Amino acid sequence: MAHDWGGYAAVHSTLSFWRGWLDSSLKHSSDAGSVLNVFTRFYVTADPLASAILVALVLALLCFVVSLPTNRHSWVDKLWSIAPVCYFWHFALHDRLAHGAGVPLNYRLVCMAALATLWGSRLTYNFARKGGYRWAEEDYRWPYIRARVHPLLFLIFNATFIAVVQHLLLLAICAPAYVAWQNVSRPQGALDIVATFLCSGFILFEALADEQQWAFQSAKHAAIRTKRRLSPAFARGFLTEGLFRYSRHPNFWAEQCIWWSFYLFSVAASGRWLNWTIAGPLALSALFQGSTPLTEQMTAAKYPAYKDYQRTTSRLMPWFPGPSLDAPKEGQDTPAAPTPRVSSRRRAASAATPGTPAAPAETESDAEPKTEPRASRGRAASAATTATKRRSAKAAPVEAVAAEEAVPAPSNPARPARSPRKSAKALAADDGPAPTRHSSRLRSRSGGSD
Repeated sequence: MAHDWGGYAAVHSTLSFWRGWLDSSLKHSSDAGSVLNVFTRFYVTADPLASAILVALVLALLCFVVSLPTNRHSWVDKLWSIAPVCYFWHFALHDRLAHGAGVPLNYRLVCMAALATLWGSRLTYNFARKGGYRWAEEDYRWPYIRARVHPLLFLIFNATFIAVVQHLLLLAICAPAYVAWQNVSRPQGALDIVATFLCSGFILFEALADEQQWAFQSAKHAAIRTKRRLSPAFARGFLTEGLFRYSRHPNFWAEQCIWWSFYLFSVAASGRWLNWTIAGPLALSALFQGSTPLTEQMTAAKYPAYKDYQRTTSRLMPWFPGPSLDAPKEGQDTPAAPTPRVSSRRRAASAATPGTPAAPAETESDAEPKTEPRASRGRAASAATTATKRRSAKAAPVEAVAAEEAVPAPSNPARPARSPRKSAKALAADDGPAPTRHSSRLRSRSGGSD
């Protein structure tokens, strides 16, 4: 069929039929009981994609209505890891619900539903431990957008994108299960095995990235709460090690790869490498391409070093990284570790006993201050002053001899050099005894008279 793009023409005609059936049945319903009966029959007997679309629209309406009085817009986020799991099991169990327990289960559909359950359980746990299911909890990006957009425009944005488009996107990424339901007769092959291993591997990769992020943020906030000294990594504010050394958002990249792996199941079931369910992973990748720059803009405004991280590390796909943020910059030497200063008493003790092993060095910061009596400190200061004066007195003759040796020779060698004349007072001082500290103190008290 020329207009059958990827097998969607048959899907469109099927959905049109069941939409007409639902409209006609609701028009002939007179009370609430009959309306409920119509929806029950529709869910069990209608095409599973038609009933899944109805469920998605009902959830979108509920999320929009609840967001109005609460002024919180993360209700879709709370269902993000739950709704796809329900859709997968909806497609896997639809035939049993419609035709009884005698219908055998399709292994491809069960495998896809099991992988989706593994993905959803882990993501739900990670979202719950961060407080995402608290009633007042909201994604930090919604208040940021709400503060910068006119209230009327944000209301339209909430009614269209946040509530409806996101719920339809959650159903679209599960559409490969619908293609598998349409082709239950096609046996499993090598591509199913490849898709299973890829999907499992990316789920583990995303779990590892989320765990590294959780451990880092938990340790950082614990250090802040206890007012401990922050390490350079904690002071920087964001994680740059582990998987985050090679990608700024390894969990975002793994999330997209998970749903591209699910798309391979639709290829294996339909035999078409390009079918209409590719719209789901394409739309999800477009969503990440649009939301990640906003996330990074907010992060860069909060952490100054994040711009350096952006220049050295790939945004989504893991790639060879640039220089580490902890490495010294060009022209900047790595600071050497400070050498502990050893107290003089320990050095003296080690030098006095060379035969004994040296004791551990005692730094000045580790040594305990010693307190001495005031009289002892006074005697020690007086003794130090006296010793200094004695050393100066001994050094004076040596300096005098050096000064005499430094006197230049006379210009006329035939004429002997004259000795310097001394005054009578200086000669008398040379003949008298050397003054002592005690005698000079007495002279100062008597006014300088002998």
